[in-house]
Amino acid sequence: MGCSWLRNLVGYSLTEDELKDIPNPRTELLFHVTFRSVQLTSFVGFAIVAPVVTLIKQPRTLITLRTRVMKYAVYGLIPGTVLGPALYYARMRHQPEEGYFDRCYRLRHNKNQVRIDRMSILGALAGGFIGVLTPYGAIEAAVLGMYSGILLASAYSYSPCGC
Repeated sequence: MGCSWLRNLVGYSLTEDELKDIPNPRTELLFHVTFRSVQLTSFVGFAIVAPVVTLIKQPRTLITLRTRVMKYAVYGLIPGTVLGPALYYARMRHQPEEGYFDRCYRLRHNKNQVRIDRMSILGALAGGFIGVLTPYGAIEAAVLGMYSGILLASAYSYSPCGC
């Protein structure tokens, strides 16, 4: 990852040459795949595992569900950090160096994907800062902020107005 990756992430317009300037394509792609895996496994813990555990175990109250949802969302971060590099290796192990450059270039060029990345990172940072003021704590609030950023960016990117 380099300066052009960061500039693209924060929203600066880059020239075609700057988009093609990928000094560390393997690192950039590993970060992307791991970040997506962390998002997925955390969401699975949040939306699937916690409600199922609440249905199976006592007590079955909304307060218990809220507590478990946040707990399993945070626990879901851990498998994503392991699953991401494993998926990256499984998919890219036989790719030539050009395959890494091509994939990174396409990720950088996809404005909707970059917008979702940007908003999820900003949401996680904002949630972490706000989390010190809430009863959840910084990590739980960062996870909620990440989800909020993904939802907002997805709604904006795929809105009917064609934004």
